[in-house]
Amino acid sequence: MSPFSRLQRVVRLTTDRLSAILLRPLVNSLLAARRPSPTEDVPFVVYFADVPSSSYQLEQWIHPLEVLNARYGPVVLLLRNPQVARHIATMTRLDIELADTSDHFERFVRRHDVRAVFYLNNNQNNFTPLRINGPAHVHLSHGESEKASMFSHQLKAYDYVFVAGQASRDRILAHVRHIDPDCLIPIGRPQLAVPTTKGEATDRRVTVLYAPTWEGDGPDMSYGSLASHGEGLVRRLLSDDRVRVLFRPHPKSGTNSLSHRTALRTITSLLSTEAARVAGHRIDNELNPVVSIETADVLVCDVSAMAMDALGLGKPLVLCLAGGLVSGDLSTHVRTWVGGLPSAPVDELVALAVRPVAAEQVAYASQVFGVGSPEQAIDAFVAAAKMASELP
Repeated sequence: MSPFSRLQRVVRLTTDRLSAILLRPLVNSLLAARRPSPTEDVPFVVYFADVPSSSYQLEQWIHPLEVLNARYGPVVLLLRNPQVARHIATMTRLDIELADTSDHFERFVRRHDVRAVFYLNNNQNNFTPLRINGPAHVHLSHGESEKASMFSHQLKAYDYVFVAGQASRDRILAHVRHIDPDCLIPIGRPQLAVPTTKGEATDRRVTVLYAPTWEGDGPDMSYGSLASHGEGLVRRLLSDDRVRVLFRPHPKSGTNSLSHRTALRTITSLLSTEAARVAGHRIDNELNPVVSIETADVLVCDVSAMAMDALGLGKPLVLCLAGGLVSGDLSTHVRTWVGGLPSAPVDELVALAVRPVAAEQVAYASQVFGVGSPEQAIDAFVAAAKMASELP
């Protein structure tokens, strides 16, 4: 991370903290007016301690959590950041508590006999609630991918780790020493169970979704392709009248790397021209990534959850590898561009879009998401959550 990026990060964190302090009374009033604090036992809570730029991690779990709430709830979201709480309150009727101190969290857990606490990432703030004995601590994660964060040694801190399927299980057992295999519970990808309708195309162009991940916060997480592939790819796509471009960068893109930030600005500028808008090219601001994936005919992704979700939804996929990092098994089952673009990237994408998804990709998808359809994954998640909440 460059000195400038470090400074930006400090400024961003300071701004977030000040905003949280100022917003806390307002958000508490909003939540109290929306629905009073529960008085009954609460079997399930979600603890989310991250900042607004990471809200997408919680957003994609809303529907599965609502199903769990309807069947075996209540489910309460314990959120540390007031901005996140205010945002999520617009998306769901699930109960929300602003638990911005460890004392608040602990009192809530004790008062309501919480039996399972869910975590969506490995935020350092998770360490404090993990000290509490009594409830089961369950790592849900916020996406299935082959990033190094998916097999972090931190997973050993949880009583259960809900994984997508056999590929995820094998990955964790290969990298996390002495982890208990019985704590790895396959549930598929319930976040994909989102009702979507793809509108009829107004012309015969191929819709290409370019969805790069961010550059990461360290060398072992630098999977982003914005600097290596992004600008060149978008320029070629815009110059070819066979395709329509959707660009969906990761919310954190450009936060730690000048080259990625520059590429992001250039691509954004290219897609913001009047000519690009008239031609139907756009920056994709769809809140739910599943809707974005279903809208596309073919996807270009990095090592990320977006790539795995495209796999799970049966979409033709190209994987970008920026170089320098060892990729997982996905790169051996889909078309992969290593280090940069091939000589004719648009031709490849058009060809992939108009033919059936390769049998090899379909077979690997079943290995990654082994429990079946997204609806079956919802059922598997609810059953696993109920199991985790049952006292021994």
